[in-house]
Amino acid sequence: MKKLSTMAVVFISTGGMIGSGWLFSPYYGFQTAGQGVIISWFITALLTLLVALCFAEVASMLPIVSGAMRFLRITHSRTLGFLFVALGWISYLVYLPLEAQSVVQYLGFWFPNLVVTDSTSVYLSYYGVFVAFIIMLSLTYLNTYQLKNVAKINSIVSIWKIFLPIAIAVGMLAFYGSFKNYHANTVHISVNFEHILLAVTGSGLAFAFSGFQNGLIVANSAKNPRLAIPLSLIAPVVVSLTMYISLSLLFMFCVPESVNGFNAGVAPLLGLLSLFSLHIIYMILFIDVIVAPLGTGNVYTAVTGRVLQAFGLEFFKKSVLTRLNKNHVPIYCIWINFFVGLVFLFQFPTWTALVNFLSSLVLFSCLSGPVVLIIFRDKFSHIERKFKLPYYQLFGYLGFISCSYFIYWSGTFNLLCLVILVALICLLYWFIFMRQYFASVFKQTWFVCAYIISLWAISYIHELDLVNFPYDNLLVAIVSIIFLKIFIISQAATKDIEENIKDVMSEVENLKSI
Repeated sequence: MKKLSTMAVVFISTGGMIGSGWLFSPYYGFQTAGQGVIISWFITALLTLLVALCFAEVASMLPIVSGAMRFLRITHSRTLGFLFVALGWISYLVYLPLEAQSVVQYLGFWFPNLVVTDSTSVYLSYYGVFVAFIIMLSLTYLNTYQLKNVAKINSIVSIWKIFLPIAIAVGMLAFYGSFKNYHANTVHISVNFEHILLAVTGSGLAFAFSGFQNGLIVANSAKNPRLAIPLSLIAPVVVSLTMYISLSLLFMFCVPESVNGFNAGVAPLLGLLSLFSLHIIYMILFIDVIVAPLGTGNVYTAVTGRVLQAFGLEFFKKSVLTRLNKNHVPIYCIWINFFVGLVFLFQFPTWTALVNFLSSLVLFSCLSGPVVLIIFRDKFSHIERKFKLPYYQLFGYLGFISCSYFIYWSGTFNLLCLVILVALICLLYWFIFMRQYFASVFKQTWFVCAYIISLWAISYIHELDLVNFPYDNLLVAIVSIIFLKIFIISQAATKDIEENIKDVMSEVENLKSI
C-alpha cells in the first residue's frame, strides 16, 4: 500500500468535516439557538476535541485498518466488536447519499424541477433522485482506483473547500455586515442555553465536525504517524470552527434590517447572496456547492469500503469482503456500499431527515475511544505511543461524557431508534454466530443496551417535564461515568487482549509489505 503524506491525511480528515455541513448547519443552528449558535459551535468543537484526543493516543499506539470501530474487539469480545463495526459501517454508509442529496438540493435553487418544497421540508423530486444516483455512481467508480489517487484528488478539493467559505464569509461581513442588521435579526430572540445545546446535534453542528475520524482510519497509511495522527485530528477542528462561526455570523450581520422574516428556503447561502445580487459569487458558489459535498462523499466512499472490509477481516475471512483489486482497493465492499446506500437515498430523500440521527450514530460508535484509552494505559503502559495524553483518566471520562451529550442532544425519537438498532444488531450476531449461546451474547452486550436505554429514558422523562433542564444533562453525566466504569470492568482477560494486540500488529505489518 502506498504511503500518504501527513498533509494528505490532514486533508482527508478536513475533507470529511467540510461537506454539506457548511451549506446548511450555520443557518439551521441560527434558527434553533439564535445568536447563541456561536456558543453552540464552541461547545461542539470542544467536545469533539476531547473525543478526538482519546483516539489520537490509541491510534498512535495501535494503528488499525478500518479505524476505531474495531478497538472494542481487541479489549472486550468478538460480539462487542461486531456491534460497533456494524454501527460504524451504517453511519459511514449514509454519508454518500446524504452528500449527494445536499448537492441536488442546492442545485434545486437554479433547477426547481430537482426538488419539491412544502411548509416544513425540502424533498428531492424523481429527477433529483436520479441526479443523486448518478453522483453516487460516479464517486463509487472513482474509488475503485488507488487510495493515493483518491488522496491527491481530495487534497486539491479540500484546499478549495477550506478557502472559499472563509473568503465568502469574510468578504460578506466586511462589505455588508452591520450592527444595525445584527440588532434587527436578533432583538426578538432570547438566548436559551437549552436551545444552544439542542442545536449541537439537532441542527447538524455535531455532524459538521464528525469527519475527524477519517484521518484516524487511514493513519496506518501515513509516512509519519507520530505527526500525522494528532495533526489530522486537531487541525481540522480548529479550521472548521473558524469557518462555521464566520458563516453563522453572516445570518446575524448581513441580512438587511429591511428584510422581515428571512427564509433561506432550499439553499440558505444562496438565499442570502440573492438579497445583494452578487451574480459573480453566485457562479463561484455554484461550483463550490458541488465541490464541497462531492469531496466529502469521495472521502467517505473510500473510508466506508475499508470499514466494510473490517467485517470481512474479523467475521467473514473467506468472503468477497476481503478481496482487493489490482489497485489494492476493497472493490466488492465499495460496490456493496453503493447499493445499500441507494436504499437510504430512495427511502429518505431529504437532508434533514438523516443528519440528526446520523450524528448520534457516528458519536455512538466513538464511545470506544475513551474506553480503550483507559484500558490500554492501565494494562499496557509499556507499549510505545507516538502521542501520549497527560491525565489520561480525566480525558477518558470527559471524552465518554462528550459522546453521551452528543447522543443525548439528538432527541428522544433518535435515541429510541438507536435502542432498536443496537438490539437488532445484537440479535443478528446471536442468530448468525452463537444461536446456542444467547446467555453469552447477553452477558457481553447488556451494558451497551442498558447505556443507550438509560439515555433514552432520561430524554423521555425530560419530555414529560419530570426532570427539568439542566438536571437532565447532569443525569447524563452521572450515567456516563457509571457506564464507563462498567465498560472498563467488562474488559477481556489481559492475556486475551495481548493476543489480540499481537494479531493487529501482525495485520498492520502485512499491510506495510503490500
